[in-house]
Amino acid sequence: MRRVPRVVVDERERSSEVPRFLSSMGLSVEYRVLPVGDYIVSPRCAVERKAARDFLQSIYVGRLFDQARRLSEAYDIPVMVVEGPLYELIDEMDNPRSAWGALAAVTISFGVRLVMTGSQKQTADLVYALALREHRGERRGPY
Repeated sequence: MRRVPRVVVDERERSSEVPRFLSSMGLSVEYRVLPVGDYIVSPRCAVERKAARDFLQSIYVGRLFDQARRLSEAYDIPVMVVEGPLYELIDEMDNPRSAWGALAAVTISFGVRLVMTGSQKQTADLVYALALREHRGERRGPY
């Protein structure tokens, strides 16, 4: 019998539509308070989900780099999803290069994979694809 992939979701994501989409796609969703990340798809891979506006604001308060560091220290495959109209928001900035510099730092300095999505449904589709890929043929115990 084939095991249904499980995704561990941070409690603070309950109000998001993403966990509901994941459940409707057939994934097992388990809620916990997570110290790092919003979605754990395997022992190797976790996803931090950020709204585009929050992503830009977190650059200026330093939270972005702390989250990227912690994510990359805890997981071999750290993924950060930026959800929403990031490119349009960057175009409206007084100094758009600061946003591009932050994107470069997150990817190069911290090794975090950055993925842009346009909606919570697209984010769920990405998390679903990551979970399927990570669980394909997996014979390890629970994480």
